[in-house]
Amino acid sequence: MSKLLDQASEEMQVGRYGGFNPKSVAGYSRERIKWLWPNMIAQGIFHVFAGDSGIGKTMILCDIAATVSRGGIFPAERHQCQKSKVIYLSGEDSVNHTLGPRLEAAGADMSNVIIWPTSTQSGKLFNLATDLDAVEEYVGDHEDVGLFIIDPVTAFCGGKFDNDSVTSVRHITTKLNDLAEETGVAVIALSHLTKSDTTKMKNRILGSGAWVHGPRIVLGAVQTQDGYRLFGKIKANITDTYGVYPFALDSRDIPDIEGVKRIEWSDDVWFNNQLSEFEAFDKPAGADTQLAMDILKESLKGGKWHTRKFLMQKILGVVDVSESTIKRLGKELGVESRRTSEVPPQTEWRLPK
Repeated sequence: MSKLLDQASEEMQVGRYGGFNPKSVAGYSRERIKWLWPNMIAQGIFHVFAGDSGIGKTMILCDIAATVSRGGIFPAERHQCQKSKVIYLSGEDSVNHTLGPRLEAAGADMSNVIIWPTSTQSGKLFNLATDLDAVEEYVGDHEDVGLFIIDPVTAFCGGKFDNDSVTSVRHITTKLNDLAEETGVAVIALSHLTKSDTTKMKNRILGSGAWVHGPRIVLGAVQTQDGYRLFGKIKANITDTYGVYPFALDSRDIPDIEGVKRIEWSDDVWFNNQLSEFEAFDKPAGADTQLAMDILKESLKGGKWHTRKFLMQKILGVVDVSESTIKRLGKELGVESRRTSEVPPQTEWRLPK
């Protein structure tokens, strides 16, 4: 009887408060964050991903999509991610010429990657402001969808959209946040970085600052002056765990097509670094860099394994250089690298015998 009265009371509220239905937080649903890529990509969360021109943004997205589609293992992880369908909305790349071959080269389960049409059969263009209900409906009909990629986000915001307007951008980010929360799907929207001398990467994301403030996680990809391509977090509201993932551009032959571009992740993940440390890019430090190289060579004499943490502490106690400079010097020396079995694992270096 009490339940019927509550239902009748709710029905009486329809039409009041402008159609909104305010509720108490009592009895809220407690939910742990579920990660596709631990501390990087979360289910039910909206992410923005931005990177420099030519850095390999779409290749990174194809690699992420491929890993999710086959239930693969992300860099530095030991366990497979949950195998899920991926919805890919692409506004720039041909499926037959570019996107399909790159997904295949990245090892995707092609049956699990769904290309979302950019327009209806009648010619109406897909618009994030008005058409996300269709995506939500599809996810409702296919419970195994884990990831929705929009590449790039500004291609699907409508003709009157103003990328520099806080109001326009917030309208889109709110819609994407709602979609992620309602469906439990990880949403990644691709943006671009402007060519600017500013040292704050989050201030280089093209358009309004709402692209930074709207999502829970902002991912980035940059190339340093000493040649490293790096992928990591620019901002994260739901995790304080950091890590920078070096990568390189590679290629792989697939049936009928040679040299398809793909991402090759480094085994040497920089766990204690933030991407923001590399926003100003390391510059050669002359005598300091040479002294750091001399100390590193001396410390590694004899071919014994030493933890990279120990080597860095030894060098930084004498000379003022950055950790990324020391990593670059190790690369120049051709050091061998391995991960220890302890928890958390550490990286060890030695000179080749």
